[in-house]
Amino acid sequence: MNGSIRRLAERSPRLRRTRRRLEHAALDGVVRVAQWSAKRLSLEQTLGLGDRVGAFLYRVLGASRRRALQHLASAFGDELTPAGRERLARAAFINLARCFGELLKIDEIRARRATYFEVDGAEHLQRALAHGAGALLVTGRSGNWELVAAYFAWQALPVAAIARRLRSGRVNRLLTGFRSRQGMETVVRESPSFSRRIVQARRSNTLLAMVIDPDGGAVSNAAPLFGRVARPPAAAASLAMRYEIPVVVAVIQRRPQGGHRISLCSPIYPEAGVELTEIKRSLTRRVGDLLEGQLRGNPAEWTWWRRRERRAAAGHLDLGGHFQYTNQDAVLRRRG
Repeated sequence: MNGSIRRLAERSPRLRRTRRRLEHAALDGVVRVAQWSAKRLSLEQTLGLGDRVGAFLYRVLGASRRRALQHLASAFGDELTPAGRERLARAAFINLARCFGELLKIDEIRARRATYFEVDGAEHLQRALAHGAGALLVTGRSGNWELVAAYFAWQALPVAAIARRLRSGRVNRLLTGFRSRQGMETVVRESPSFSRRIVQARRSNTLLAMVIDPDGGAVSNAAPLFGRVARPPAAAASLAMRYEIPVVVAVIQRRPQGGHRISLCSPIYPEAGVELTEIKRSLTRRVGDLLEGQLRGNPAEWTWWRRRERRAAAGHLDLGGHFQYTNQDAVLRRRG
């Protein structure tokens, strides 16, 4: 019966809107309770509560749990047993709850940033910004990605986060306010002033932070991911090419002793004198390779429950559609 109701809700636009309103109202209520609780707990207590909340969400959010397990099976195949996939999926839910707790306790983390973070490859970011025309800092939906941009804002760098407007007004205000308090601006993708703000950021040598999904189903280039063709958005490559700014890929992951390690990769520069479509294809593929490495090295902190490949990429914009990636070994050899 529940399955029939779910299918009916998916087919009816009115029921879909009602369901979304209820989901957003429930999410707003959870945010209020979390904010109230975090004010009365230490950072360590908040993270401990996040462990329990994440485990609870893994049990009760059946559709998201099943989607996460399906994606893990598709990504890793026989490399993981069913029990191993369940452990990873549960850990991913727990990580997200811990990430949210860290945002609520950001003032305490900021005061402890010298010991809460370690950074590998800071010289790569300095080299990218040395040209004085800004840089694009790209990370995936892994670890606590919001802390990447915040950390560099705390180092007195001008930082602007490129983000979309969320459906939940309370969560949208929470994240926008969080960034503002850490010294960051939020540049909304849907805003009519988006292009103007990017030009201004370039002139002020601002670090533009962007989160991308290596297989989000958006209009994109084809690129390898776990030995198959995926659709990472070409937005990073397009921005880099249009405004002639370098791309620095950043990954963040939790340390066994607590806190995070941020690793920065060598800058990727748009190549002069190369065909435009080839630049976009190459840049998107290189960013995708780096993010795949992050998934393989740290799968417990990835958002495995997000929907993948919800729509096909438009053919006339699929600049890499003729490439075929048939197995993991070929991808790993290219990366090696």
